[in-house]
Amino acid sequence: MTPLRKTGLWLGVAAFLVVTGWQAITTGAITGLLGFSGFAVVGAVILSSRPRNGVGWHLYGIGLLWTTSTILTVHGGLSDLGEAGTAVATGPAWAEAVVSGLAWPGWVLLPAIGLLFPTGRVESRVGRAIAWQLIVFAVLAGVATTVSSAPLPQTSRVNPLAVPALDAVGELVVGVPGTLWFLALIIGIVADLALRWRRASDLSRLQYRWLVFGLTVAIVAISLSGLWNAVQPGELWVEIWSGLSVLSINLIPISIGIAVTRHGLYEIGRVVSRTVSYAIVTALVVGVYAAVVTSVAALLPELTTVGVALATLTAAALSLPALRAVQRRVDRRFDREHVDAEAVVDDFGQRLRTGVDPSRASHDLALAVERTLQPATLGLWIAGGSR
Repeated sequence: MTPLRKTGLWLGVAAFLVVTGWQAITTGAITGLLGFSGFAVVGAVILSSRPRNGVGWHLYGIGLLWTTSTILTVHGGLSDLGEAGTAVATGPAWAEAVVSGLAWPGWVLLPAIGLLFPTGRVESRVGRAIAWQLIVFAVLAGVATTVSSAPLPQTSRVNPLAVPALDAVGELVVGVPGTLWFLALIIGIVADLALRWRRASDLSRLQYRWLVFGLTVAIVAISLSGLWNAVQPGELWVEIWSGLSVLSINLIPISIGIAVTRHGLYEIGRVVSRTVSYAIVTALVVGVYAAVVTSVAALLPELTTVGVALATLTAAALSLPALRAVQRRVDRRFDREHVDAEAVVDDFGQRLRTGVDPSRASHDLALAVERTLQPATLGLWIAGGSR
């Protein structure tokens, strides 16, 4: 990439940071700055070294779309400073209408990364069909929302861009039929990603695991934030966790960037395995805790303190055994290399315990090292000889 184009890339990143930073200062809306800065930055990093990489352009495009939406939000004077949490606006209503329409392409771009990852191209015929449908859906939904004659969603003002003749189309696209269509496309993306993962080489599988890692952490963090905000709203630690959960969104582009540039892949199997295991166990323990508390509260409303104590003890007793059971199963799927290595070492140790054949011990040791550590070269020194 030429220095001029590289400068242009980073000017786009700077524009994102300046605009979202200004929005955070003036309105207190920090989601764009904290949650999506990684998309623009990682996209620029990938494109600086790989100018034609589709994944880099996709991430960078999400950053540019957020920048455009934020500029229009600031221009429209939109903020959540009204009474009872309602939004107010000091700028033109058309800006709010366009911001509402841009939300749909933004939602569509996020899952679409699964079609391009990790090569930057849509590899399968099914993937290309899904990609075209996503483009059509994003355009239809964005235009239909922008020209809808319904009151604007944030301030309930009259939409100056309304085209009543298109309301019927809009109801289909952004209503239940369109939502089901979009969900079906997301399911198709997941299925296409799973099939390509299954057929991938060892290195590509490591890249897919990075994507799973970033998605898992972000989804778990955001889900727990929503749960705790519903259970204990306003608590300081809940507010802190909410801020961290917003930051966790950046793990998606960061993990994608690491995978695409193929750095640091050696331990991702273990990282993903532990992440998925703890996510499953956390959801299980939280579910058991909530079920016990609500059950006791319904059956014995006068003993709510006992219910909380019983739920705490039950969740604590369940956590470690559940973690061990889940860990064994998840390791077989996400950290197979580690599981296979442990099996080789255990088999070698068993042969040493049951009987040692001096003529085969060195061969068995060298074979175990090659299968577990996979060194480029291997040398074994034996007293009285060499190998």
